[in-house]
Amino acid sequence: MGRKLVILHVDGVSADSLEQALREGEMPFVQHLIDAEGYVVHRYRCGVPSTTPFAQAGILYGDNAEIPSFRWWDRERRVLVQFGARSSFKKVADTYFRDCEPLTKGGACIAACYPAGAADDFGIAYQDRSYGQEERSRSAARVLVPYLANPVHLGDWVWQTVAMLARTAGDYTEARSKGRRPARPYVVTNVVEEIFVHHLTRYAVEQAMREGYSPIYAGFYAFDESAHAFGPGDRSVRRALKHVDHSIRKIASARGNGYELVVLSDHGQVDTIPFAGAGRRPLGEVLAEMLPGFRVQEMKGKAYGPPDDAAQGRVHAIFSGGLAHLYFAERRERIGYRELMTLHPQLVPGLSGLEQIALVMARDGEEDVFWKAGLEVRGPAAKAEIAHYDDPDILLPQLSRLNSFKAAGDIVLFGAFSGGRQFNFENQAGGHGSIGGDQLHPFLLAKREWGIDTSEVHGAHEVHPILSRLRDHLIGVGP
Repeated sequence: MGRKLVILHVDGVSADSLEQALREGEMPFVQHLIDAEGYVVHRYRCGVPSTTPFAQAGILYGDNAEIPSFRWWDRERRVLVQFGARSSFKKVADTYFRDCEPLTKGGACIAACYPAGAADDFGIAYQDRSYGQEERSRSAARVLVPYLANPVHLGDWVWQTVAMLARTAGDYTEARSKGRRPARPYVVTNVVEEIFVHHLTRYAVEQAMREGYSPIYAGFYAFDESAHAFGPGDRSVRRALKHVDHSIRKIASARGNGYELVVLSDHGQVDTIPFAGAGRRPLGEVLAEMLPGFRVQEMKGKAYGPPDDAAQGRVHAIFSGGLAHLYFAERRERIGYRELMTLHPQLVPGLSGLEQIALVMARDGEEDVFWKAGLEVRGPAAKAEIAHYDDPDILLPQLSRLNSFKAAGDIVLFGAFSGGRQFNFENQAGGHGSIGGDQLHPFLLAKREWGIDTSEVHGAHEVHPILSRLRDHLIGVGP
């Protein structure tokens, strides 16, 4: 009789963070899986951008092309595409994943960015409760009501709520007393995520297992939200891994119904510095000065320059952690590098000279153009400029792939590192989306006997065939 598969996506936990947590005893059940059940931590590279929508599309569909960041400007449909609480991906979803074979076809896909062909999502998407439109998909209320009706669940939820609120208040106060500035919006999101969505998602996974769905894919975001709020190395964030470990143990205890378990992450996190921190100016303000007469709109912030009715043009500055895409808003196609340099000859050199910017990227026909510290770099010479971020033979093709996306910005910016922290275009204490450090190196935890090899996985889309083969192997299809 075939086995079933449940895949738990632990957002934002790098391979190094996982291994540190194991060394420090913060994830005892995962350690049990390794010691007693033959699990192995496999490292892989998620690719660029190191964001959840990009990585998750690759894992679930095997195709993450044209997903250039967490949010971007769709030139053809004139819409800001973003995920999260105000997800708008549905406005462009019909242009994606054609001819793809979803990993969870016929199964359950819970708290994910995409429905991924699942028969049910249990009404829980990634911070967007509206897409439960698959044929057998239930509403979130049908999951929530029985969950809260159980006195054990209700009592556990109330206790966790009180404890979480008290702990977060203490962590926030302690961080402020030590001169650190936690990202307040993410502090609030972290509270909601941990005391409500995390528990509800775990319950939905257990329910999906009781009902026999396979494969099941579910996302848990508590660590990532907490790391955005306080930074991935903060003591309070390390505690979030204990919470994650507890949920893995709870779900694993239900494997008697014929399930095998895989745990993976999509990217890691790095400590960050706000781009506009320490007396520096916001990027939108800098751009407005470099582009006189242009109205510059930070898509998660303020607008700079003349009002719309007096502007000679508009620029959308769209941020995803340490990654920024700049779009000349009136354009229907990506502007070529030569035209860009003709129209605005000082813009790219000026941006590359900012201390907060590591790399500026543009496209000249089929050729990648990079600027670093005021100098233009092309071809193999770029490897020397990116070698301290990752293996340049791997990173350069990843950057080139992103640069080939029609949905990428006319200009793409990557935050620089200073004192081990990356300049971040958003108000976050920890971030990802860019290049360098743990954000590029997630993990996949699987049994050694399955013979999984991720040593040559240089993008999350290359995880999809590995998991698809495992799914088919467990049910007795294929080798």
